[in-house]
Amino acid sequence: MQVAGIPTDVWWLFGRGLMALSLVVGLGIFGLAFYGYRRNDSRSMLFLGSGIVTLTVLSWAGTVFSARYVAPAVIPTVSSLFDLAGMAMILYAIVLARRE
Repeated sequence: MQVAGIPTDVWWLFGRGLMALSLVVGLGIFGLAFYGYRRNDSRSMLFLGSGIVTLTVLSWAGTVFSARYVAPAVIPTVSSLFDLAGMAMILYAIVLARRE
């Protein structure tokens, strides 16, 4: 089967590559934010990095774990919970940065 003239295997591989790239970028942002936290003793940077990791790495890990061990209907809920937690941490980081 093809989508837009490209075989579905290529689409699958492209999707996995994008997923891996987003994990690497998420971990890179966390590393930079953690460096900023240690350098400037800024808690907002720590929460920013933690939120990014929660949105990328933990959301992915939660989705993979739930796909293996939980009913398929629960998978979007687990992913949404990690996304919500990550966004809450980023929001807290922004609010905290305004106070510092």
